[in-house]
Order: sequence, then C-alpha cells, then structure tokens
Amino acid sequence: EELRSKRIVVVIDTWPVDSRYPLGHYVRSLGDVDSVEVESTAVCLEHQVDTRPFNPLVLSCLPRQDWTVPESDFEDREDFRNVRIMSVDPPGCQDIDDALHARRIGTNMIELGVHIADVTSFVKHGTPLDLEGRARATSVYLVNRRIDMLPRLLTTDLCSLRSGVERRAFSVIWHLKEDDLSVVKTRYCKSVIKSKAALSYEEAQNAIDDLSRKDDLSEDLRLLMSITKRMRQRRTDAGALNLASPEVKFVLDSETADPISVGRYVHHETNAMVEEMMLFANSTVAKTIADAFPSSALL
Repeated sequence: EELRSKRIVVVIDTWPVDSRYPLGHYVRSLGDVDSVEVESTAVCLEHQVDTRPFNPLVLSCLPRQDWTVPESDFEDREDFRNVRIMSVDPPGCQDIDDALHARRIGTNMIELGVHIADVTSFVKHGTPLDLEGRARATSVYLVNRRIDMLPRLLTTDLCSLRSGVERRAFSVIWHLKEDDLSVVKTRYCKSVIKSKAALSYEEAQNAIDDLSRKDDLSEDLRLLMSITKRMRQRRTDAGALNLASPEVKFVLDSETADPISVGRYVHHETNAMVEEMMLFANSTVAKTIADAFPSSALL
C-alpha cells in the first residue's frame, strides 16, 4: 500500500510462457508519482540515460580549469583571432559549439567561415574521458535539466566558443563569387578563434533589421543573411525537402524550476541563417569525404 503512489524501479527476471505477467523483483522507489524530479529521473532510467556524476578517472583526463591556448598551437593551427567571428544561438546558451564569419575579400568575392569547437583536442583516443563520452553518446536536454556527455569544464567552458576568449576550433573556409555563389575555393584547417560576439537569435535579428546600425558586426550579419537566403532558395529550387515543424517552449519557475507555462517557440530569420550555414558546411565535408573514399558506403 505504501508504494501505491510511488514511482518504482523493478527488474524483470523471467516471463513464463504460461503466464500473462512477467516475474521480477523490486529494486527501489524513486519517489512520489507526478513529482517533476521523480518523473525526470524515470524518463532517464527508461531510456538508459546515464545521470551519474563523472568518476575520478574521467575527471583526471581534464586540463586545468585555468587552461589557455598555448603558443605552440599556432605552429599547426591557423590564427583567426583577428577575424570578426560571431556565434548566434538560443538565449542563455552556454555550450556554444559553432561560430560564423562572412567578409568581402575583393571584387565580387566573399569569404565564409564555419568554426566548430575542437572538442577532440581535449578527448584523447582510448582514455577514460573518451570511453565515457562514447558510452553516453550525446548530451540530453530535459525541460528542467541537462545531462552532459562530457564534463562541464569542456562543454560550457573550454570547448564553448564564448565571446572574447581564445578557443580551439576546426574551420571550413569558402571563397565564393558574390554574384552567383559559385565556390572558387574550399579549405579545412585547425584554428584558434576569438569570437567577437555571442548573440541570441533575437539579438542578431534586431541587429540586421535596425538599418541605423552601421557597425561591422551588423553589416557582417546582413551579408550572411543575404547569402544564406539565396542558398536556401537555390536548395528549394533544386527540390530540397523542408521538414520543419512547430516547436514549443516552457517557461520555468525561477525558484523551483517547475514549468509554469508553455508557448510556441518563435523562429527568426536568423535561425534559418545559421541552419543554412551548418547545412553548407555539412554537405561540403560530406562531399569531400565521399570523394576521398569512393569505394566506401557512407551514411
């Protein structure tokens, strides 16, 4: 009777062929049914999401908390610290894993760049940190919590492309003709960047729409928007399939973190701008890989 209103964990031991019900044993109680914390824990258990703290072996693989980019990195990494690179993400984003830039480099010529946080430079093959990341596979986002694939020193700090700090990245750089967006040159490189701004989608949209703003970042954003709109139209004309669907967002109580209301997530044109740049980078990298391994089947 005392378990009637509890969410419990049981293990199924066997299911006899002549029984309508499986046989198992009680493991533990998670707590009261309908408790947000309990239901969140149940969801994680049901989907085998590992919520345990990272063990000391994993944590021993991390760099010092005050780690900075060493001078030796510039021997084999391209220096983009003086390029006007920016990130555009949801508001409050802490794990900024991609950043962008666009600039004119000559008559009818534009340089575009996508810069992805170089997590692998901190996760060495076969180490406990690597094995833990493989086992967890992905970070999991619930309404009121996040379960990280890697320790937060990496995800929200050293591998987050925050504004005003030097960070390791892996970059894809294109030179395009502005009139027809034909790609003249593509290259890939390990890099060091120093983002000039970490913007939300709304902040970036406001910078684009407010034509009185003539600063360099606003002009770069307008250039990016102009290019990505044309890229999207070109994909659409070629038969691209758009599977976008409405998204919802939850408003949480500032003290309890319980959801107090739900509404529709507002998309800005800047959402599509970032998405288009990521698609451009992914398709370019995919083609390079396919060309390099013509006899391999690739997903």
